[in-house]
Amino acid sequence: MGAMRTVLTATLCLFAAAGRAESGGETKPDARKNPPVVETIPVKPGDRWTYRWIDDITGETKSYQSYTLTEIKDGAFTVAITVAPVGQGLPTTALHVFDESWGLLDDGVWTRKSGDPVTGVRLPLKVGARWETHFTASRKNPDRESTIDATSVVTAFEEVSLRFGLTYDAFKIETNETVTTMGSPVATVKVDLWYAPAVNRYVKRVVEARSNDRLQSRSVEMLTEYRRRREE
Repeated sequence: MGAMRTVLTATLCLFAAAGRAESGGETKPDARKNPPVVETIPVKPGDRWTYRWIDDITGETKSYQSYTLTEIKDGAFTVAITVAPVGQGLPTTALHVFDESWGLLDDGVWTRKSGDPVTGVRLPLKVGARWETHFTASRKNPDRESTIDATSVVTAFEEVSLRFGLTYDAFKIETNETVTTMGSPVATVKVDLWYAPAVNRYVKRVVEARSNDRLQSRSVEMLTEYRRRREE
């Protein structure tokens, strides 16, 4: 069980969570809007996104997390992450690497041979798009490797209303992953992600993790602030 939990932590390194009542977010299709096609993600170093993470099972806010893009290099985004726990401890920092579609490659512990789709998109992004991803995630000390099979579908382009007075038009992407690790129970991960072109990243993400089809965790992550690099 410990090994499986570690694998899930790596696969979902960016979990965020909010209870249904606490999530403060609503989504609704808008037939008046013509869904766009997103060809690029025009981010630049200095851009920053801050999210509220709440546990959907307990309804508790766990932390606020800020992601600052520090560098674009070798076809990847380098991101400095600051995690500020609510009511306990001091903020911590980490460095993660994503591909240029926001798929997670490296969280400092686990590395992936292709971007994990539970955090990213696939370009060109449009309603109806579907893609499959097969990759491995590995770590050292102790050595461990997991095989992940994922299917992602862009199911809608809809309005997402969050707390803090924020509303975005976003693509809803549904991803299902199966994580296989020798000596551990089969783990499954279901992710609903809303990617908003206006902020070049997701504004809401709902994650449900199961072990042998038993619920292990459920979470929601919501954008609270987005800042672009300041130009003098």
